[in-house]
Amino acid sequence: MSLPIMDLEPHNRLTLSGSLTKDRDRYKARFVRAGKPKGANGQPVDDLVIEAEALKRSEERFSKCAVFIDHAGFFENSSLTRLAGVTSNAAYNAEDNSIEGEITLNNTPSGQLAREIITDLLADTETPDIGLSIVFYPTFAPRDNASQPRRIVDIRHVESVDLVFQPAADGRILQKLSTLHQSGETAMPEPEATQPNTQELHDAWLAQDTAVASQQAISRTIQASGLPEAARQRLLNQSYRTPDELNAAIEGERSYLASLTEAQVINIGNFAPRSPQITGMRTGLDQLEIALEALIMGQRPKDGIAPLNGIRELYHKLSGDYEMSGVFQGERIMLGNVNSSTMASMVANVMNKMVMAEFQSYPQWWTPIVLAVDFDSLQAIRWMVLGGVGELPTVAEGAAYTELTWDDKYESSTFVKKGGYLGLTLEAIDKDDTGRLRNAPRALAQAAWLTLSKSISAIFTASSGVGPTLADGTALFASGRGNLGTTALSLTTFNAARLAMRKFTELNSGERLGALVTPKYLLVPPDLEVTALQVLSSDRDYTYALANGQAAPYNVNGAGDAQEARMSWARDRVIVIDLWTDTNDWAAVADPRLYPTIGLGFRYGRAPEIFSVASPTAGLMFTNDTMPVKVRYVYATGPIDWRGMYKANVA
Repeated sequence: MSLPIMDLEPHNRLTLSGSLTKDRDRYKARFVRAGKPKGANGQPVDDLVIEAEALKRSEERFSKCAVFIDHAGFFENSSLTRLAGVTSNAAYNAEDNSIEGEITLNNTPSGQLAREIITDLLADTETPDIGLSIVFYPTFAPRDNASQPRRIVDIRHVESVDLVFQPAADGRILQKLSTLHQSGETAMPEPEATQPNTQELHDAWLAQDTAVASQQAISRTIQASGLPEAARQRLLNQSYRTPDELNAAIEGERSYLASLTEAQVINIGNFAPRSPQITGMRTGLDQLEIALEALIMGQRPKDGIAPLNGIRELYHKLSGDYEMSGVFQGERIMLGNVNSSTMASMVANVMNKMVMAEFQSYPQWWTPIVLAVDFDSLQAIRWMVLGGVGELPTVAEGAAYTELTWDDKYESSTFVKKGGYLGLTLEAIDKDDTGRLRNAPRALAQAAWLTLSKSISAIFTASSGVGPTLADGTALFASGRGNLGTTALSLTTFNAARLAMRKFTELNSGERLGALVTPKYLLVPPDLEVTALQVLSSDRDYTYALANGQAAPYNVNGAGDAQEARMSWARDRVIVIDLWTDTNDWAAVADPRLYPTIGLGFRYGRAPEIFSVASPTAGLMFTNDTMPVKVRYVYATGPIDWRGMYKANVA
């Protein structure tokens, strides 16, 4: 099986340790070993693992690598003055799960220094903890959660193999290479392992994962700052020792540019024109929109922005119409880029955010039972069901594969556009009726929620409770399908529905779908909520009549030992549909992740949209002195397949 991988940015590099032995000016080295590196306490680092396959795939990348004395800093390029040698003959050692190779030292001051240090190491003299550490660019496998270790599954590039003090992991001396290539010499014994005394490897990695690791990364950060070209060039000509210095320089440049342009900007609020205060690069319109959002929410705006007293003040600031005549007076406005539609657009922007937040806070009871999909056109949706394959046939050794036959069917759903508008009249603005505007987001979100709720609820209640007619000419719920009952909800009838659903068969193959269509959710009107919870949460059959001292049988539908746990489990599976007016009907639905039964498509987002277009010379603003706030909601919903659903229409 191929392993999914996730690439990191190029500046995210790691360092790991190896070991070496001498052959005159050449040294046999172990560059890196698979497994968990060791930390400063000598114990394996649990949150980082080097896969053996990563080393196998990348062995050739360890040859012709530079060898430096010590690593370059985060903001440094490797210097030629520290160049000591080069690697060669790198190969994967399957027995040791490591990459081994050779290091040849140069006749340079750094090469001579490395030669003297290694000579002392091989002579078993009192030397510091010195070994090899590689600088490389890894590829990590994705993680499901932060508690899982980060697994290195590939090495894209090896930058260098450096001689360092206190290597992070496994930087030990092995033996003299001369015992293999020269006669008359004997191998030196391996020195006694010492406890590494460094910061743990994963701490170093975490630091590098958030820092700018090279001049190239500095350049990328500056280029992405959004500053003008001249400002970016000035920053590139400077040097930085830490990421904080770089960030401070970028922010300083932004503040400098803001101070240059501030004298030309008129600010709205409690700041006088040409005030020395920097406003975080927000324009007057930005601040006014924040104030409007706070006004509608009934709060004070943040960051010291002056509040609005009401909707009338907003109208004055954006129209200049102090006489409330309904005519735009642009020459009176002290803000730039304001026209006759600015107020309508600002109100629409603010209300869009508030309607979305309000809509998402409502209980979307349909979410667990539908397959929700976003579409990029208004073409009718074809919800397709595949079948007919059944089980896979056996393929004999050397034999050809058998072509599988499959069948499909589809149900269609057409997009519907729902909407309307609320009018904010000139009279309401003149009366400063802020409450009307404040309640508009809730009213619009509630209307959209009710509209979608009724559309999905109707799938179960249409045509006297048997649902819409499917492509095969039969109603969604029909006795001939085996998914329509007539008995009241109880533990016995729910178990009967469960059995019937498990016997549903795949399209045209006749194979039972079994656990794929077992009911997960129980849908009831509010009148049956308590009964439904009893059906799914009771420890035993609550309807069982005691006779001859026998205990009631266990309820196989519940889960959990304690009653509280069983009740919590049941509440997650009982869906109360308050729109159902029949007090006795109920339904069961399978998990849509295993077998989708109801489709829900969206075209312009999963929440309603708000629009407002106002012109003083056209539309309602011209004819009725009304600024319309329009809501639009486009969606399509309908059944995908009857398998996975059961309905009881109780007389």
